[in-house]
Amino acid sequence: MRADDPGASSEITLQRLGYERGLIEASLAPVKQQITTLAVLEKQFAAARDYDAAITARDERKRLQGELARLDQDLLLLQSREQALKTALLPDRIKLPLEAATLKDLRQEGGAITGWSKIGAAATWKLPALPAGGYELMLRYRCGAAQGGVLLVKESRFSLTAQIETTMKGPEERNTGTLKISDGSGTLTLAVESLVTNNLMQLLAVELVPASR
Repeated sequence: MRADDPGASSEITLQRLGYERGLIEASLAPVKQQITTLAVLEKQFAAARDYDAAITARDERKRLQGELARLDQDLLLLQSREQALKTALLPDRIKLPLEAATLKDLRQEGGAITGWSKIGAAATWKLPALPAGGYELMLRYRCGAAQGGVLLVKESRFSLTAQIETTMKGPEERNTGTLKISDGSGTLTLAVESLVTNNLMQLLAVELVPASR
């Protein structure tokens, strides 16, 4: 089945797109090398006053530059189609288990991550090979009247800050903003940036929602 075959499964289409992308990526270096070599030859022929050969080298170089531009456009299109398909295959919500977090100056207690009482205290998760893109960060937490502050959320390149406010009716789920994830196999970290008093919250659940949903 072709990648554009309506009867192909999403997994087969994704595999085909990856194969086509791999072929293009493998051809880039040889084409670039040929362009560089032809530019050198063009100058050498011109210096030797062999103008016919210089023109031939120039024309071939320009042809390959056009081919390189076409390959670049094809690669961008394939990458865009891959990312869109991967995003479509994601579940509505991606749960980051509390027990999978690496903790700094925090602890797990009673089904929650607690001890958010120090600037820089942090919980870090390894992301499950997500496609790059925007994700809404959904947190379920408990925050007393005298608690709260600012939470820093960061991945390998991008970050955002979220105000942690009092939950009036016990634990609540809140959307703390949309984070752009550049490396879906990297890490996601939640860290204390500032405190109102001596505790930010008690964290009960962390989920990511693809922003395109």
